[in-house]
Amino acid sequence: MAAAARGSLSLATGDPAPPEVARTAVVEDPASLAAGVKVEHGAFVAAGADLAEGVYVGPGAVVEAGVRVGAGTRLLAGTVLRRGVEVGARCVVGPYAVLGGEPMDTAFRGEDSRVVIEDDVQVREFVTVHRATGEGAVTRVGAGTLLMSYAHVSHNCDVGRGCVITTCVQLGGHTQVGDRANVGSGSLLHQFCRVGAYAMFGAASAANQDVLPFAMARGNPARHYRLNAVGLRRAGFAGERYRHLEAALRAVRRRDMAALEELATVSQDAAEMLAFVRTSKRGVARFVTGGG
Repeated sequence: MAAAARGSLSLATGDPAPPEVARTAVVEDPASLAAGVKVEHGAFVAAGADLAEGVYVGPGAVVEAGVRVGAGTRLLAGTVLRRGVEVGARCVVGPYAVLGGEPMDTAFRGEDSRVVIEDDVQVREFVTVHRATGEGAVTRVGAGTLLMSYAHVSHNCDVGRGCVITTCVQLGGHTQVGDRANVGSGSLLHQFCRVGAYAMFGAASAANQDVLPFAMARGNPARHYRLNAVGLRRAGFAGERYRHLEAALRAVRRRDMAALEELATVSQDAAEMLAFVRTSKRGVARFVTGGG
């Protein structure tokens, strides 16, 4: 099946190749394909989808109307992108991931909402990311994040940049995960819970309250242990900056808000922790006691 590229020129000029569509693929509007797009056998691309230069659509993949896919992104075999999905550049999605499914939320009434996957995100096999509830609302996954196999990102979630959401994690509706946080395999987050930036939430854990930024928590129900020492040092936290965070976490553990407020005047990280505590709606998870 031949298809013309938007604005593409002859290969003899050295410009990007025209789109390539396999004979058994269905592309409802071939003119919508940018230069260098490749659509494999059995794939379906609806009219109104927007595929940027160099996008790869694998065998059996489905791209619905209104979907936008950034340059160089690869949609692997069996992947489904439903309406309302926007995927950034250089992402890898699948195989058999589903983005943009309707939210599993009794408040949803079919309103227009979106899923936004930012640049350089990896979405591995059998991951599901659902559209948001609420007119114009967004479920978002930040740039450079890795969603491992079988993870589920529910409606209205906001996952930060550079996060690692490991295998079989289940994020309840409206949960928030801060930049560069790590959520361990098989973990569960209750609706509206938050995991702060640079936190480590241990495998097979369950949280019904917020997990502090920069901290390590695990268990069911989750309890804070200490700073995420390994993760912070890998990220370059050291010296006085690290010591300020140690003092800030001790202040939260003692419920000494005056001490935390004082630290916040000299440490941006402590200020972030203070703001996180002050804005918690479900409360902050407790700390382990004794030898726990």
